[in-house]
Amino acid sequence: MNHIDEQDVQPLVDRDKRLADARALVAAIENGDDANEARLVGDLTAGYSGTIFDEVGRMTREVHDTLRSFAEDERLGVLAEDEMPGARDRLHYVITLTEQAASRTLSITEEATPVAEQVVERSRRLKAELAKVAASEADNPRLRSVVDSITHYLEATTGSGERLKQQLTEVMMAQEFQDLSGQLLMRVIDLLEQLEEKLVGLLQITAPVRGSRVDGRAAERAEEGVGPQLPNAGDNVVRNQDDVDDLLASLGF
Repeated sequence: MNHIDEQDVQPLVDRDKRLADARALVAAIENGDDANEARLVGDLTAGYSGTIFDEVGRMTREVHDTLRSFAEDERLGVLAEDEMPGARDRLHYVITLTEQAASRTLSITEEATPVAEQVVERSRRLKAELAKVAASEADNPRLRSVVDSITHYLEATTGSGERLKQQLTEVMMAQEFQDLSGQLLMRVIDLLEQLEEKLVGLLQITAPVRGSRVDGRAAERAEEGVGPQLPNAGDNVVRNQDDVDDLLASLGF
């Protein structure tokens, strides 16, 4: 004969009992039996209430243990007090250096562009003058040869000047990266500041002594929007992590 475990049978028994109680509840309602109606409603909801209570207690214990681990983890304090502000300051420094480099590049480009334009313009004028000289001295082959050589050089200089102007324009356009990278870095800094604020707030909740050591600027941000603390309403008020731990233990969690 197969062995039947009690744990396998119990759900079936409970289900049959709930079904019987539900039928009895319907009969009590139809008969106007208020006493039995109240008792049966209590019986039907008792199991569910106990399950919800157990689940809430388990979740409360997990949250409490997590907060306690935060309070005992010195790395969290170092992160909020030193590493986060340091990372934020370094990013600000990167933005400053990038802005300075971009500004210097733009200044040099703006100074060099007119020089390139002058080279192109003067080369064209000199080439035109040499053409007139060559036309007036057509019978002088040696002079014509020198003029031709200089003309070829001026043509090459004009082409190089035009390319230089185009490249300087591209350099100026490329400085747009500074605006984009600066905006991206500022978003990262904002995220770091928000995370720092949350960490400081968490430290102040779980470890007030450690939270008091946070630098003044971060502490001021963490305290913004915090309302006045209410006085204890009575002796049964839970005041600290140890009280929470004792309360959960007394409830079996």
